[in-house]
Amino acid sequence: MGLSVAISGGIILTVFVLILLSLPGLAEKMFSIGDITSQVSELDDLVSKTEISIEEMYTKTGSPRVNFTLNNEGSITLWDFNNFNVLVEYTGAISGQKIEQLSYNGECLGAVPPAGQWCIQSILNDVADPKLLNSDEQARIRTRLSENLASNSAIVTVATDNGVTYTTGGPQCESGIVLPSCYKFGSYQPVSISTAEGADGLLSDFSLPATFESVNDDPDGVYLLARSPITPGGDSGFRTNVAQFHREWDAYLDTRIKVTNTTNFRLQVGFTTDPTLNDGDNVCLNDSCATVVLGSLDATYQYIVNDGDAAQDVTNSGFAESTGIIRIQVRFDSANNRVGFTINDNPEDFITAEIPAPTVDLFPVVLQENLADRQEIQIYYVYVTEKK
Repeated sequence: MGLSVAISGGIILTVFVLILLSLPGLAEKMFSIGDITSQVSELDDLVSKTEISIEEMYTKTGSPRVNFTLNNEGSITLWDFNNFNVLVEYTGAISGQKIEQLSYNGECLGAVPPAGQWCIQSILNDVADPKLLNSDEQARIRTRLSENLASNSAIVTVATDNGVTYTTGGPQCESGIVLPSCYKFGSYQPVSISTAEGADGLLSDFSLPATFESVNDDPDGVYLLARSPITPGGDSGFRTNVAQFHREWDAYLDTRIKVTNTTNFRLQVGFTTDPTLNDGDNVCLNDSCATVVLGSLDATYQYIVNDGDAAQDVTNSGFAESTGIIRIQVRFDSANNRVGFTINDNPEDFITAEIPAPTVDLFPVVLQENLADRQEIQIYYVYVTEKK
């Protein structure tokens, strides 16, 4: 009895399966559903392991450029940049409020990509898998909009090829000032040492060597005005009182400044073991340094590095000195044993020889020195950061 029931059940099950398989495309659809379920599961896993963020965004009224740093904070390597979406919401000088989608232009071969496109200037610490954005790596992104910005306010959205997105903060970040990420510490200026000015800031160990200083503002932002003394050789500007920055920690300085003139003075911006100028054009003699310098006879900005010996190494940037507002960036790329210099929106220049040793204690400085007449420097911000 039991055996006959088992046989009958087996026959019924076999007939049922044969009926199902006889239906057109049913088996194929069943396998297809399984494949789709597997693909969805894989995509969910990719999305859960993908995380990006944007920092160090830079905008400027009257310019079509919006530059920023893209961080890969997930565990998935990013490489399919052609399928990324980059959107910029901004106020155009012609069209007013608009949202523009930019197309990928590959590596930045010039100062900026063509209008309506974005490119990768460099990937920091790009040692493993060159040109791929691995976990904890950063890509410097340059964009060029179809028209100039009518204000500094811009919102950037980046979507990866698997749909993970990040959007910047928008109007609250409209100054374009670099802000520290959660992996960094840094400082922001301007801030006055004079309590009478009622100014405040995040950096406590700083000094502004000047006989006169005041906090002011203009259409380009709030700035600290520092005026050098009448006596030749007097410094004015910004420096920290503690040499707490190292090349091994990827120390980075970003400043936006303006000087009243470029005659009878010297300017130094960057990192050095000497927090004062040396009353001469050999500003890094016997010092460890990586700075942008204008000497008394220079018509262009100079990149000066030294590893502490009796000679400084000078490289002509090729960019003419200016009494307008300029942005200068100096950063150490410890993984590649080099220092990078950037002036305004021009391509980054790298120097590898004679740079400071990794563990040398360095001061960040933004200083000028007058040779004859009193000079003024306007400091819109100084941002200093490093990874430890």
